[in-house]
Amino acid sequence: MLDETTNPTIKYGDVVAWFETVGPERAKELLSSYNEDYRKYRPTYGAGLARDMKAGHWNFDGSPIRIDVNGNLFDGQHRLHAVEESQTFQTFLFIAGLPVEAYNTTDTGLPRSYRDNLRRRGFTNVTLRSSLVRLIAKWEAGLSLDDTKRLTNAENDEVHDRHVDTINRALELAINTKRRLDLPSSLWAFSWWVLRDIDIEKAHTFLVAAAQGENIGKGDPAYALRNRLYDDRDSDRTRNELMHLVFQAWNAFVRGDKITRLHYPKSFVTRDKMEVPINGAS
Repeated sequence: MLDETTNPTIKYGDVVAWFETVGPERAKELLSSYNEDYRKYRPTYGAGLARDMKAGHWNFDGSPIRIDVNGNLFDGQHRLHAVEESQTFQTFLFIAGLPVEAYNTTDTGLPRSYRDNLRRRGFTNVTLRSSLVRLIAKWEAGLSLDDTKRLTNAENDEVHDRHVDTINRALELAINTKRRLDLPSSLWAFSWWVLRDIDIEKAHTFLVAAAQGENIGKGDPAYALRNRLYDDRDSDRTRNELMHLVFQAWNAFVRGDKITRLHYPKSFVTRDKMEVPINGAS
C-alpha cells in the first residue's frame, strides 16, 4: 500500500480501499499472490488489454483490484499482466481484506459486448454493424476472415470510426436490398463494403442481380454465384470460402466473362488463396 498521505484509505470493517498507480514491478509483485486455481490466465485477452494500455486507450473505469483477507489477489490478474506486458503505469482502485467467499460473486455478471458499446453511442443495427467491423479489421490486417483474434472495444472503435461513412452506406444497402441469396448477412454487408470501394456502379449492378436473381441467366457471373451458394447452403463453408466465391464471380463480371460454375481452390482456402477482387480497369 502506498503512503496514506498521498493515497488515503477508506475502511469498512476489515475491508480497506485505496487508489494506487501500478507499474511493471509492482504488478509482478501483486501477481505473485495470485492462485492460478481461481482462473487461468487468457493470453489473448491480456494481450488486448496491453495493446490498449500501450496505445493510450485504457480508461480507468472503477473496476477494483481485489485482494482477500489472507492477502491473496483474486481479481485483476489480466489487468496486472497487461501492465507488465505494456510496460506502462496505470491507476487502479484496490479493495483488500475481502472475505475469501467474495470470489464466488466476482465477475458473475453479463459482460458488455461491442454491440452494447455501439448502442450506447447511438448507432443502429448493432449486431450486423459489429460483425462488419470485425470483418473489416481482419481484411485490413491481411488476416483470414475466419481468424479468431479478439479485438478490444477501443480497437473496434478505431476501425469503425475510420470507416463510419462507408460502413453506414454498406449497411444501408445490405439491409434495404431485397435478397434471396444464401450468404450470411455479415458477408453480404462485407461484400457491399469491399465492392463499392472498387466501383460503386458496377457493385450495385452485380450485387443487386446476385441478390434478386432477376434478368440474369446461365453464363452470368451473378447467376453462377447464386447457384453455387444455393448448392452449398447446407455445407459448413468458411467465410474465406464464401467470399472467394463472391470475388470470383465479381472478377468474371468486371472482365465481361461468361461463367457457368464457380470453384474453390483444391486445398483449404486461406487468405492468400482467396480470389482478389479486381476493378474495372484490370
